[in-house]
Amino acid sequence: MRIGIEMAIQFARIEFLRRSEGGDSCRKAAYNARTIVKNKQTGIRYNFSRKKDNVYHTVLIPDYVNQDFKNIQTLMNEVERTETRENSKLLKDIVIALPDEKELNLEHRIELTHQIVDAMEWVQKGLGVQIDIHKPQIGDKNWHTHILLTMRRFRKDGTGLGDRAVDLNPKIITLSNGQKVVIKDPEMIHERIKEIINAFFAKLGLPYRVDEKSKVPGKHIGNIKYIEIRNLITEVLNENELRKEAHLKIINDADVITDSITHYKSIFTKQDVEKAVKDIPDLTAREQLVQKVLSSNRILELYHDDGESSKYFTTIEVRNEETRIIRIANKINDRVYYNDIYNLKSDIESLANVTEEQKQALRHILLSTSGVRVLRGRAGTGKSYVLIKAYKLATNRGQKVIGLAPTHKAVSELRSKGYTEVYTVKGFLYNRKKIFMQDSLIVVDEAGMVGTKAYAELFRVVRNNYCQLILAGDEKQLASIERGGMFEMLSNIFGSHVLVNIRRQSKNWSRKAAMEFAESNILSGITLLRQNNCVRFDNTLQDSMSKLIYNWSLSKFKPHEKLVITVRNKDVDILNSSIRSLLKANGTLKGKEYRRSIAGREESYMVGDRIVFQTSDKDLQIQNSEFATLTSVSKNKFIAKIDTGKEVSFDPGKIQFKHGYASTVYKVQGASIKDVYVLHNGVSNISSSYVAMTRHIENLKLYCNNEATKSINSLINQLSRPNEKSASITLKTAHDLRKNGQSQLFLVKFLVKLKTGLSL
Repeated sequence: MRIGIEMAIQFARIEFLRRSEGGDSCRKAAYNARTIVKNKQTGIRYNFSRKKDNVYHTVLIPDYVNQDFKNIQTLMNEVERTETRENSKLLKDIVIALPDEKELNLEHRIELTHQIVDAMEWVQKGLGVQIDIHKPQIGDKNWHTHILLTMRRFRKDGTGLGDRAVDLNPKIITLSNGQKVVIKDPEMIHERIKEIINAFFAKLGLPYRVDEKSKVPGKHIGNIKYIEIRNLITEVLNENELRKEAHLKIINDADVITDSITHYKSIFTKQDVEKAVKDIPDLTAREQLVQKVLSSNRILELYHDDGESSKYFTTIEVRNEETRIIRIANKINDRVYYNDIYNLKSDIESLANVTEEQKQALRHILLSTSGVRVLRGRAGTGKSYVLIKAYKLATNRGQKVIGLAPTHKAVSELRSKGYTEVYTVKGFLYNRKKIFMQDSLIVVDEAGMVGTKAYAELFRVVRNNYCQLILAGDEKQLASIERGGMFEMLSNIFGSHVLVNIRRQSKNWSRKAAMEFAESNILSGITLLRQNNCVRFDNTLQDSMSKLIYNWSLSKFKPHEKLVITVRNKDVDILNSSIRSLLKANGTLKGKEYRRSIAGREESYMVGDRIVFQTSDKDLQIQNSEFATLTSVSKNKFIAKIDTGKEVSFDPGKIQFKHGYASTVYKVQGASIKDVYVLHNGVSNISSSYVAMTRHIENLKLYCNNEATKSINSLINQLSRPNEKSASITLKTAHDLRKNGQSQLFLVKFLVKLKTGLSL
């Protein structure tokens, strides 16, 4: 998102590098430095060393920070590791034009750049700063410096990046006439640049001065020369240059395409490859690249058990990773674990307020002597309740239990229900050397959202520490953002207990509809919703939103008991703003209103506002995606009551949060909400529709518009789109088929010889 304005004379441009727009910290750092950086998360190696215009490179970090972070390979992989969301802002990307005067040499330009960085106090405020100065091409005059800023401060112990530096976001000032104006970073940088360069010229005794920033270049009168900063358009204004550079590398190295696809998927189709190269303008080049990818010796074609082509492909690396996971899992499972089975069995039988189905689940996960136990529970069947009972039963018998989950929200849920030692999966693996876990029982909730790479590392840790493992989840709900599908495969290999009796919904027909969505019977689920007047079509998206908001306002439930769910963040923002305006108009929200500026956008908050936290904070004990209601607001202090009942006090300038009347479906997996309003705008798949349609306890309404969804049949097709997150080992390779065929042939020969009495 561009938050500055390019000026022809006094020039600075600032953008956020966003993952949702294809941003990659390692690629951007490599491009600026004209060097090679490998992204350890994706395995992609970026090489821009062929460009020779970089004349100065350095990385600045606070004195207390580990000096290894001066290496951009280390620094940018730390950025990628800490920014976990798919829509994360990774870096602040700044370009500053430098004077091209012949009296200035490279040392002068380096000194100027450092003066600007020092004046902005980024390093003093705990950020990491990468600086690269690029010289102009022959005949040009576009000397400029690239600056990359981390969005997070380094932790005080200097071992890595910590909290986001939200207090460094744009500020608001009040003019003498009372008007409030956003002071954006570019404004401050422009002024600092002008002051520093003019002072530098004066120090050197040069007559030049930086012209005031202007959209139209002009010359000073007399002996003050106009500083012409031209041809920056080739470096700055062309936002697609970095993407074009990446395309050039892709054309020369098809492995980059393969790696970028398999970062998110274990299996892929020819259409996935075509989509990945669609921006390449030359049709012949695109077709050749697709063929080059699919004909690579890394690629394995996948087949069904009967030998028919599945139309899917994978890579040797993905296949090997998955088979290693299964191999380690088998070793964990084959160990014999001597639990206090006799007493645990007695404890289970004596439980009150537990159904027979839930007791069967507890027997499966607590009485087994195998190392890997799998519990599958459809949405609303009480899986979390079973995990709570399992925790209490095991700890009462002296077993150490560690709870894990892939998201902070799921971790918070486990903690609120009694788990005392609980971590995100990534946090657990990152801090594994500090955690005593020998012989522990490790419980992983929402295990279907754990990615393949995390499973590979988790299983190694579990095996090395002689732990037992309970995996609990639902393979039909939302999967990991990165490649996954292993939970379903592990369920098939080791067996599982499945909870099927849905308890979340209060009405019988609603429970039936939830089960239909759980079993991917979208037609049957939508039919039940229509029969109960829960599906509405309007002509336009605006009409659909208006009707949804109107019905939301008529609901008997309180704001914290109802939620709007959709897929796109853009729609979430519109819904939040509109609902809030309605609440102010009808007097539900009243009193003093406080505004804050986030990335150049103003947001207002009052007592009674619903919010959702967008970051975790250990000191405040808040988790990303937790919802809350504001109970007190002032300039530097907000107090909020989290939906779990806890009250927290925080500085609104230092914590990331937004309005929480509407949410994306990805933030609500595992939630139970009395009154749910689902906005469908054409974007969905079978997993996200299942999650959205099964969050409600009392009421569910689905709102559609004819612009995005022409008919009921279109709706069913859109909600039924496959979520291609399966593991590759659910399908066969040609080698598997040959091996299986040889085994069957040997068996036939053996039986024939046995029958005829011949020796083998």
